Amino acid sequence: MLAAYDDLPAIRLAGQADLSRIVWLEDHSFPDPWPPAILAHELSHPRSFILVASRAGAPATGYVSFRQGVDEAELLRLAVSDGERRRGVGRALVHAGLDRLRAARFSSCFLEVRPDNTSAIALYESLGFEPNGRRRAYYRDGSDALVYALEL
Repeated sequence: MLAAYDDLPAIRLAGQADLSRIVWLEDHSFPDPWPPAILAHELSHPRSFILVASRAGAPATGYVSFRQGVDEAELLRLAVSDGERRRGVGRALVHAGLDRLRAARFSSCFLEVRPDNTSAIALYESLGFEPNGRRRAYYRDGSDALVYALEL
């Protein structure tokens, strides 16, 4: 069930003060989480941005990370805490990121997703992302990745 729009946490640009919570979300969301050093690098990289969703006075409930190229961008990571999943937080985070990319006149956005991550695939397809290929043995455990793309 999706939360009412008014019930969604506020979305803002992440800063260094958010790193520990982003690391926590990463560790609790992925079988092979990114280490803190990579997340810190994304926070400071001039062509990347991370958005967090949070309620007043509470830690972030989700984050999304994008990397910007010349005219296309990549959605790198999306993580939402267990208690906020399936309530519209992930959708709101991705929408906010795509809005930033559109405002900056990027032409497309792509992402990789594990084939067995059916909830993520359903979310991305509902946002207009379309299958665009497969990367064989993309993940460290040897799993393939599905590539999805969205024209902005």
